Amino acid sequence: MRTPSYTMEINNFSQRNAPIRSNLFRSYSCNWYVTVYPKGNGINTHMSMYLDVANSLALYQGWGRRAKFRFVIVNQSNVARSKRLATSHTFNKTWPNLGFKKALRLTKLQEEMFLVNDKLKVEVYVYVYDIMGILDTHVLPEKDTTVCVNGFQVLDSQVKSANIIFETYPETALYIYPQDPQLKTAYMNILLRIYETLYNNPLEKLTESELSKVSKDLLDLTQAGFKLEWLREKLEKVSVERKKLAGYEAQALELGKQLKNLEMMMCNLKAEIKLKAES
Repeated sequence: MRTPSYTMEINNFSQRNAPIRSNLFRSYSCNWYVTVYPKGNGINTHMSMYLDVANSLALYQGWGRRAKFRFVIVNQSNVARSKRLATSHTFNKTWPNLGFKKALRLTKLQEEMFLVNDKLKVEVYVYVYDIMGILDTHVLPEKDTTVCVNGFQVLDSQVKSANIIFETYPETALYIYPQDPQLKTAYMNILLRIYETLYNNPLEKLTESELSKVSKDLLDLTQAGFKLEWLREKLEKVSVERKKLAGYEAQALELGKQLKNLEMMMCNLKAEIKLKAES
């Protein structure tokens, strides 16, 4: 199960009236925060909650992040009955937030035991799938421990992949343009995400949109000075294999339909034979 980007816990929730803003948290090299309205935002029957880009007034025209996000209002007495709210949005200077006015009916908070000792727990999941404009440089540091690999700060979990890249393709980052440490880290995260997608994801789970996103990210990294011919070749190979697999899947689906039709014909034939034998 994926780890939440952020977990928000609010004490004395039923006694709160004013909007509650979470601490800043980092996800996909961007700072975010959550705003919760305990008694609703323009509505008094439901609590409301929204995901916001931090420091939105300082954003420039052309900055944008296409993201999918999900709130999970945790039912602490029965996790299976938690309330899940998901959507997608292009966050930008004009529209830096989005959320749910009717996140959860207030009567359900107590009736269905969402609150334990009057504490509300909300898990936040953010997935950015497209970046418009330059990568953010003023973001919160990662909570996880980082290790320096070939001049780049990478997470402990990424060290193995980073070492493979630099040992097998040492020319990869010899001539990159950005020297800002945080910007380098952001680019490296994109490179490692592409590597994981192409080398470690099962072929049947890759979609055309994901491969298209990888192609765009490769172009961005190349323009920043990364030498990624080897990764472009891998993308082309994976794309061809994925198309072949899609063809096989379509053939299997068609054969399945034909088999079902044959089974139905056989069933009808047996019924006719039985009727003739009885008459």
